[in-house]
Amino acid sequence: MRTRLVRIACLFTSIAPAAAAVMGLASSPALAEEKSSPAQQTEGPGSAVPAEGPKAAAAPPPAGSKVAAPKASVGAPKTSAKKKAPESPPLPPSPARLWLIAPSPHGPWTLRIDNEGERPMRIPADVRLLRLEVDTLNKRTKKTVRCAAPAGLKPSGFPERRALLLAPGQSYMEHFDPRLLCFGKDEAALVGGSVVRTWYGWGPPPKWSKKPPAAPFAAESTDDPPAFAPAPGLAAPTVVLSYGLPPKEAAADDAGGAEPASPADETAQPPGDKATQSSGDKAAQSSGDKAAQPADDKAAQPADDKAAQTSADRPAGESPEKRVPSDKGHSAGPPGKPIKDANAPRLELTSEPWSDAASPRSIVVRVSAKNAGRRPMTVAIRSRMLEFHVAGPNGETVCTAAPPTGAIPRDLFRTLKPGASADVSLLLREVCPADTFNREGLYEVTATLHANEPGTGLGLDAYTAVVPAKNTTLLRVKSAPEPFYAAAPRAVPTPKPKPEASQAPEHEEHDP
Repeated sequence: MRTRLVRIACLFTSIAPAAAAVMGLASSPALAEEKSSPAQQTEGPGSAVPAEGPKAAAAPPPAGSKVAAPKASVGAPKTSAKKKAPESPPLPPSPARLWLIAPSPHGPWTLRIDNEGERPMRIPADVRLLRLEVDTLNKRTKKTVRCAAPAGLKPSGFPERRALLLAPGQSYMEHFDPRLLCFGKDEAALVGGSVVRTWYGWGPPPKWSKKPPAAPFAAESTDDPPAFAPAPGLAAPTVVLSYGLPPKEAAADDAGGAEPASPADETAQPPGDKATQSSGDKAAQSSGDKAAQPADDKAAQPADDKAAQTSADRPAGESPEKRVPSDKGHSAGPPGKPIKDANAPRLELTSEPWSDAASPRSIVVRVSAKNAGRRPMTVAIRSRMLEFHVAGPNGETVCTAAPPTGAIPRDLFRTLKPGASADVSLLLREVCPADTFNREGLYEVTATLHANEPGTGLGLDAYTAVVPAKNTTLLRVKSAPEPFYAAAPRAVPTPKPKPEASQAPEHEEHDP
């Protein structure tokens, strides 16, 4: 063990001078900058000849050789080779203005887009891009209802067929039914006092996104370079729905408050003197001129004079009893008014309030016939007895019912107790003409039941009547062979605001 330790110590003592020499050469600055030749690299460490430090440092470089430039120090500032281009000023916002005109909660409403700028713009003229947020004021059901067109009806991108170029001072206006967007249960939010916020187009990018807005746009410039920044969406001023007028007050407003003339005023004066007689003459005639009228004027004579005149004009052989009017029809209430049995059996027809269909083939309407009387009835109710009146984008269509056949078997007659009902569901495509629902949009369907099978051939006394439905069915078709719009959009001059009564120009007074 001792011999091994002695050998290791001798080995370290022999290696130490060579290691020191090598470290000294590596630390020399002149040798660090000078590259070794291939011959020197092949020689061993013992045969290496040290080069002279002062001569190697003072030797000038040979002619034609390239000298590397001294490297910059670490602490020196770095100069960037690429300079940033100056940023262009931001574009002004879009001059498009959106307005929602809602005179009543139930419509029709008006969509209006104005170009208030000095350069033309391009917009999508499509009411299906509207989104409504309706805040109801009911304390129990206070909530925000969001109304928008369904995915099958709303265009997924920019509708190129509805692209419209608006010049400065032009607008796009479209009347629409708000129930197209607030469909079904959302229609209950369209009441007086509700607050409506409107958004048109597509949503802006999220707040955390640093990317600029991307197409499609609700308003963009037609110039290159653009004159203003594109807008992915437009917001309209907040609207509060009115409560509307009662039917009596609305009728009075339509009449202008003018009361019709009574028939007594028309018969009090001759026809020829109506235009020439003044108001003062009428008053004088009504007060004191009645006594000055001639005796043969029947309109101004008292009742006793009329009776005396009629007795004088009666022939001598005629008895006065014949002149007495008969009391026929006056003993049993008002004449000509039939007696109504409130307990008799009668049908009331109701249909579902709305129906949302993906295509014309899937339109289903459900109708319910209820016995609203207090006695039972026997009646035959079939789907072919239903008639439908359809009002839609293409106009009005009547889907007629089938005539009576008199061949209904006994088991198809049913007995409805008081309060009982019979439900019928059918596809409208089977009973209506083929082109009734060829366009996308909103339809109003009114049903009528023709209970026209009396059952006399079977010895029955069945109920027969024509029963119209108490309500209409609102139908929305999302997809159809024909598009939502039948004509291309057009621009109109921007309507000018009407002056208020306080700002109306006063009439100039002329000197006499």
